[in-house]
Amino acid sequence: MSSEVTTGDEVHSDRTSVSEPLSDSHQHGMTGSQAWNLYASHFLSTWNIRTYEFTAIIFTAAAYPDTLIASSIRGIVRTLASICFASIVGRWVDHAPHRLKTLWSTISVNRISVISASVLWFFLVSSESATQGSLQSTSSITQDIMFGLILFLEVLETLSASGNMLSMERDFVVTAADPDGQPYDLTHLNSVMRRIDLICKLIAPILISIMVSATSVRIGVFVVGALSTASWGVELICAKRVWDLNPRLRVLKTIGIGDSNTVSQSLPPSSSCHKISRALRRYRQDFENYFSSEVWIPSMSLSFLHISVLTYSATFITFLLNAGFSLDLITIARAAGSVVEISSTVVTPIGVHYLSKTKGHGRIRGVVARVNEDSEDPGVRLLERFPGQQPATETGLERLGLWGISWQLLNLVPVVFALWSLSPDTTTTTSSAIVSRILGPIATQPLLAFTLFFFLSISRLGLWIFDLTTQQLTQTMNPTSQRSSFTGVEYSFVSLFGLAQHIVAIVLHRPEQFKWIALMSLGATAISTVAYAGWVWKMRGHLVHWDRIGKGCKCVKVRLRQVR
Repeated sequence: MSSEVTTGDEVHSDRTSVSEPLSDSHQHGMTGSQAWNLYASHFLSTWNIRTYEFTAIIFTAAAYPDTLIASSIRGIVRTLASICFASIVGRWVDHAPHRLKTLWSTISVNRISVISASVLWFFLVSSESATQGSLQSTSSITQDIMFGLILFLEVLETLSASGNMLSMERDFVVTAADPDGQPYDLTHLNSVMRRIDLICKLIAPILISIMVSATSVRIGVFVVGALSTASWGVELICAKRVWDLNPRLRVLKTIGIGDSNTVSQSLPPSSSCHKISRALRRYRQDFENYFSSEVWIPSMSLSFLHISVLTYSATFITFLLNAGFSLDLITIARAAGSVVEISSTVVTPIGVHYLSKTKGHGRIRGVVARVNEDSEDPGVRLLERFPGQQPATETGLERLGLWGISWQLLNLVPVVFALWSLSPDTTTTTSSAIVSRILGPIATQPLLAFTLFFFLSISRLGLWIFDLTTQQLTQTMNPTSQRSSFTGVEYSFVSLFGLAQHIVAIVLHRPEQFKWIALMSLGATAISTVAYAGWVWKMRGHLVHWDRIGKGCKCVKVRLRQVR
């Protein structure tokens, strides 16, 4: 279906015409049937993405058992692909007029890449050279060719997975959601979708590990490919049902042509230089739009947290194993952390509802609540669908997000102290000697392990509350035409900071140096907290209701006097 293109003054008239059927559709809100089909489609996508994400690590280790080179190359290629192309995928999602076709495309590309990669993995792990672990055998050239094709397919899988998340979370869900306060409003849908993602992240690796351990890696490859094939059609049908039953999803998006298409007019339109110049200009424009957005600071704060190793990541687990913790204990702690993460999807809607009761705080609240729906300001489009309801919800999101990231920071402090006590001290510095004196007595007791894992696990509650609130803020405080491209740039920064984490771990690779990495991770979390708090202060004009605290103190004093 051809895309609609508007320029100049036509954008306003087209936006008005597009929003007309939306008001009619309010009486036909999202039903339980639509929601369950939406959840089913997202579950199948997430399950397949999480399953392949984990099993590919097992397949790489089975094909190249005596070296970490293949695993490192694979991780670098996937990370670089996300850094370079995530924003381009986001722009494509924003500019594609047909929502269902866009979602179908991401699903189909992801399934084709996984199925094709599974075929190659099947032959790669079955080869005699892979079984023997000899990279210098006569078939090593064939292995390298197959592995190179797998890397190409994994780039497609990574980008299509990002496109699927962008299309679903930044377009499909936002458009289909009911007004605030309804059973299927945006806060509720976001929480359930994230709950599905976290459950898949927890269960998929466990089940696939049990299956591979009970059978073989070849059977695991076959099962991954078979699951992707079997779920492909079901996922498409579920998405189609949601699209059929929701009038808002069927409205085509309009595309405004800006300066991004008017580049290098002196060059022939068909020349390679013109195409490269246009691509680079669009890429730069995505980053300019990101930093000009009102909500880029929360997004950057969330992205910057990915530089921290204070999470149940491969780097942290490797350190724990070297420090003498058993794999069983680590697995139990990681499972507990996952349960806490899932609980954040229950806490967030309740917290947003409670903290949204405060109205009219901050400069943005007062302005947005009074603007006309037909204003030309792009920021006003946030209220196009449900005017007058968003400001209170945004207040709750901002306040709960601050509580979340502050909770994470406070609970990571004892984690860092425990790690300083745990890490071998080969250098005699004053600070490390003081920490050793304070924490030395508990180093040989179960209290150390409890402190480390308990506070690390409950810190995950704050992280995912902050993640959920920031996600909804970026969904609602960005223009419709920039939601996915904004998140694509965010994904690029997430991958960049994740890469920086691995580089730091390579530089400070000795076990006794891990405490410095932990301290830097705590500093990164503190920087994110301060940056987000400053943004909330800018939005609301304050962080704490000192007047309410004063009233509370007066009430306490009065009651104490009465008791006396």
